[in-house]
Amino acid sequence: MGLVMDIDLVMDIDALNDLTKWPSPDSYRNAQPFPHAVIDGFLRPEIAAELAATFPAPSADCWYRYANPLERKLACNAPGKVPSRIWETLTMFNSVKCRQLFSDLTGIEGLKADHDFHGGGMHCIESGGKLDVHVDYSIHPHLGLERRLNLILYLNPSWDQNWGGELQLWDREMKGCVQQIAPLFNRAVIFDTGEGSFHGHPDALRCPVGQTRKSLAVYYLTDPRPEAIKRYRARFVARPGDSVDPQLEELRRLRSGLATSADVYRLSEKSE
Repeated sequence: MGLVMDIDLVMDIDALNDLTKWPSPDSYRNAQPFPHAVIDGFLRPEIAAELAATFPAPSADCWYRYANPLERKLACNAPGKVPSRIWETLTMFNSVKCRQLFSDLTGIEGLKADHDFHGGGMHCIESGGKLDVHVDYSIHPHLGLERRLNLILYLNPSWDQNWGGELQLWDREMKGCVQQIAPLFNRAVIFDTGEGSFHGHPDALRCPVGQTRKSLAVYYLTDPRPEAIKRYRARFVARPGDSVDPQLEELRRLRSGLATSADVYRLSEKSE
């Protein structure tokens, strides 16, 4: 995996604590609708600016494309295609020191890294793109470990909130959206992922053509708990008020199946 950047070179934890930006474990656990934290100024400013500047354009040959009625986005987790500085940062997020930091915050012991960044890495949303509300896979399809925690870092300088793209957090009964989190530059969102962790950005992005919603995503795992639901793909759900569409419901069913999900991604020729 090569050398791992020291977390202190990338994050100024002391400054985050001094500015009371770093949440307490109690505030994390008591956040609604499920445990989460929003942390602005997550990386040292010069590091965040460098990552944003090296983030690939949608026309780059690194991306594979999700293009179906549930999700329209670009993603890349291939080590040879992710820019080196971004890959070094992703690898740092997987370090023992970083995992312990997140374990102390969340109370989740024994966090393990997914060094292949399955489903994570770089994400890019173009104008008109979206990601419907869903809960994530619960069991890693290759490692057999339980997914417990998500980290998302936004790299969008000068983001205009009129463009939308907010991360929505819904209650576990899917009756209402409780939080909407704008994808502002150098903002991180950390949240528990489980059966009630419904999230997404289901409204089509309204940014001008040429602008994109850029983010990095890292997922943390543990040994499976006895009560863990064995689900190997994301489960998408309708929002209240969405029109009843049998074809869309069938797509949701196929998208959540381990044997059928690849048939409905509609990946581009750049697929891995």
